[in-house]
Amino acid sequence: MSKTYFTTIAFFFGILLLAGADYGSSRDVCGPAAEDQSKNKAVRITIAKSGFEQEAAGHKASAGLAFLVVETEWENIHPKQKVDKDKLEGKTDRTMGVGGLAGGKKKKTEYVDVDVAYQIPKLFDHAYLLADGLAIALHAATEDVSGGYKLQERFTIAKQGEVRKATLVYMVPEASKNLAFQLFDYQNGHVVVPVKGNVKSAKGTGKPPGKSLDSAQTDKVEFASLGLHVQPQYMGQAAPTGWTYAVVLLAGKSLSGGSTKDIVQIKPEEYMWVTTDGGYLYASSGSATAITGVLRFTPEIYQLQELAFLVPDTDEHFRLGIRVQNQVLDLDLGTKSPKGMPPAKAAHTDGDVMEILVFGTREDQGKVVVDLGIRSLYERGGIDIQMSQQFFLRIGEEEFSVDAAATAALLRHPPVPFTVPPGASLRFELAFDAQGTATALRYRGYSSEAVLKF
Repeated sequence: MSKTYFTTIAFFFGILLLAGADYGSSRDVCGPAAEDQSKNKAVRITIAKSGFEQEAAGHKASAGLAFLVVETEWENIHPKQKVDKDKLEGKTDRTMGVGGLAGGKKKKTEYVDVDVAYQIPKLFDHAYLLADGLAIALHAATEDVSGGYKLQERFTIAKQGEVRKATLVYMVPEASKNLAFQLFDYQNGHVVVPVKGNVKSAKGTGKPPGKSLDSAQTDKVEFASLGLHVQPQYMGQAAPTGWTYAVVLLAGKSLSGGSTKDIVQIKPEEYMWVTTDGGYLYASSGSATAITGVLRFTPEIYQLQELAFLVPDTDEHFRLGIRVQNQVLDLDLGTKSPKGMPPAKAAHTDGDVMEILVFGTREDQGKVVVDLGIRSLYERGGIDIQMSQQFFLRIGEEEFSVDAAATAALLRHPPVPFTVPPGASLRFELAFDAQGTATALRYRGYSSEAVLKF
């Protein structure tokens, strides 16, 4: 009987898409304390030790951030469950329930106590750190430190009284004053364990923390932009010559769901961008917090995310764009607002889909480069552009297709994938393997065709 136990998987969020390692020189270490523990009906969690580091298992913290390495202990305290001994042993009633009708005595049911396992489907979905009103998800370094755990694997504590240890890593704002560990569990109750400072301040008020630069929301999610800085490298990758990384700190909170809320997920490379002077748009090029390729936003507490954009190093003014389903949000990033697109020299309206704008041409390394813009008129979804099938350069009577390789090498090349968000404007350049004076651009649209003369 001692090896038999039942399983309860705690009911957490839905998902909506949109350790003896040397961590380095510790600057702030807390040992175990009697008050540093909390529990729900099924599990007790204790913080044995925590400390700030600039590196964790080869991972380096981003500017203004630091790793918090937390050594946790989890004890299964779920009450044992009474179970029919015969059913537990697999015995069946061969009399089909009438054994006592023929004068025989009905056998008394014998019950035994069995353990109930506590299971979390994925630690990554439910084990968060709270820092001055921000929820922060586990960092990938959790899988690499000694005593760590795989973020996408089931976490199980099989028996009552059993204790499991796990070292967890979070990347938090370096100046954080109030920290707490939170396990989201809607079935047995949330667990909140103090780490540093005041727990109430760590949880925050549910509003954007601190002095946010801007905020916006839909019926599914709300956002607050917290900061922007530029740097020559990101996640170990140096920016190419003429480029730099604009790194944005963004907080968001899910509004989706009923009594049990959803985690909202967004793919940053497809649905987030910055707009710069002249109307140029640059999609996200990566995120240190998008462990599974998506940015995740929890309910109840704003979750901190970081994302980077590869932009020309001469650009200074930025705004953040976010597409949530068919809505586009625009957030201030603390700089002067970027100047919009200049007046067009030629334009064509393609039905109710979009407007094509031509700003001019130039020669570059034996190619003709056309400066173009698109203004979306379509509010119900993004517009996919097939540049090699929709744009053709004319020099006299001769026509040329887009040179894809030369276009990709341009500083102001189109985004990849080339999708214009609903109601948004986008400026870009296309290169053509041609020489001479360009006379017109032929456009094949969704509702119409046109020849735009230069």
